[in-house]
Amino acid sequence: MFFKELRDIFGGVTVKSCELTSVQKQLESFSSIISQSLNKWKENGVRGVWIKVDIKDSHIIPVLVEKGFSFHHTQPNYLMMTNWLPETPSRLPRYAHTVIGVGGLVIDKHDRVLMMRERRAHYLGWKYPAGASEPGESIFDTAAREVFEETGVKALGKAVLCFRQLAMSQFENVGDIFFMCVMDAVDDSKMARETEEAAECRWFTREEIKSLPGNVIRDFHHEVLARYDKWKSAGRPGCHMEPCKLAGKTCNMFYVD
Repeated sequence: MFFKELRDIFGGVTVKSCELTSVQKQLESFSSIISQSLNKWKENGVRGVWIKVDIKDSHIIPVLVEKGFSFHHTQPNYLMMTNWLPETPSRLPRYAHTVIGVGGLVIDKHDRVLMMRERRAHYLGWKYPAGASEPGESIFDTAAREVFEETGVKALGKAVLCFRQLAMSQFENVGDIFFMCVMDAVDDSKMARETEEAAECRWFTREEIKSLPGNVIRDFHHEVLARYDKWKSAGRPGCHMEPCKLAGKTCNMFYVD
């Protein structure tokens, strides 16, 4: 008796624990079947084995570790484990290793700049609203959501002004890319002076920003504003987003004009 498996075009197989029978999930039975399956897969030239372990079946994880499987990635409801069978370095693709952050440089009709101070953070000075992207969001979606959550201001993304890359972030082997978006304020009628995330938020004139002491604003924020002024004076669209179809999928393309 073998597991139900799905073959892929790269010579690998995937087994999902949620598709196993109750008997196959019993430790003694599972250990026996996985051993037989590994022998069969090796004989048939299978290279990579992927086992998707549902959280309800976590009792089989120690057995898989004993059989040579390692952790690949995890989500709230499952753990993916892998085993590279050939006697060569693994060619299995790594899981996502970069997080995306987005900030919004929001300008109103009076040319004022929206800034806020975090309620809880290592840095508590004035900054642009920003945060981590959620699954399925575009860069502009993230910027709009974060600006609204932190300040109550509704804003619309226009262009990507710049981005910053870090090889390592707060998590091991995970990098960070942070995009700074130029945004127009659409509605600030419900702007909150403080929110659950922000200790304070307000509009600043350029003169007010320049007069802030160095311990409450970073050089980065001055540089972003200077780059914005340079971009605006050039009168160009900048790095703007347009929808695109690629291999039957809808995606966002960013063009620099």
